[in-house]
Amino acid sequence: MPLPEHPEKIANLSSEELEGLDEVIYVRPDTGASFSLNLTAAAVLDLCDGKRSRTDIAGIIAGGTGGGTDMTRVCDDVDTILKQFVDCGLIRAAD
Repeated sequence: MPLPEHPEKIANLSSEELEGLDEVIYVRPDTGASFSLNLTAAAVLDLCDGKRSRTDIAGIIAGGTGGGTDMTRVCDDVDTILKQFVDCGLIRAAD
């Protein structure tokens, strides 16, 4: 399945940050499946609002890492994360 240009997090996804472990647990309400994400992946998922493009999301993530960031690498990394989200059913294409 191709990556959505404007990814949107599925509805009613619940989350809980595990303090001290730098992880966030997300649970799909329809299946009860849980997913443990590092803070960067969690930030990417939270940015999937259906309005931002994949490039917008990568730019925001790059901005949080400080100067000297290789945007090509960040875009590739964000696409890798989004592919995993698609495979797990955590995001969909915005309407």
